[in-house]
Amino acid sequence: MKAGILFVITALGVIFLIKNGEGIKCWVCRSDSDPRCVDPFDNTTIPIFDCDTVKLDHYPNVKASMCRKIRQKVYGNWRFIRSCAFLGTPGEGTGNENYCTMRTGTYNVFMETCTCNSKDGCNTASSNHHLSYFAAFLLPILLMFRIRLFG
Repeated sequence: MKAGILFVITALGVIFLIKNGEGIKCWVCRSDSDPRCVDPFDNTTIPIFDCDTVKLDHYPNVKASMCRKIRQKVYGNWRFIRSCAFLGTPGEGTGNENYCTMRTGTYNVFMETCTCNSKDGCNTASSNHHLSYFAAFLLPILLMFRIRLFG
């Protein structure tokens, strides 16, 4: 009986970790036209966007598979752009979503680009989504020890 309970809890944890077959959903906004898009980002004020509804004319068979956040400083003014991303890889090629590329240009221009696909809405400010995966992995183990010790 105890093993059955542990199995059900573990199965539920795995189900919550697996992404469903739908496309990713991202925050889509630009701070130059919507001041709610700036950091710190309050995602309760802007609806999340289903990236499956966007098709690119020049890449008709490419689906958005990531979210992107771009932070720009142009002539001393910060701009934030959150969008669906069609090309590239998470972490700008590193595989580490905490890594962003930074570029500077002439005339006081700075740009930081971050891409992610770990969860819907991952293009908010920095997040600690790895803790939720760790907790989901650790929960069944802790329950197993609790059942053995107090069962």
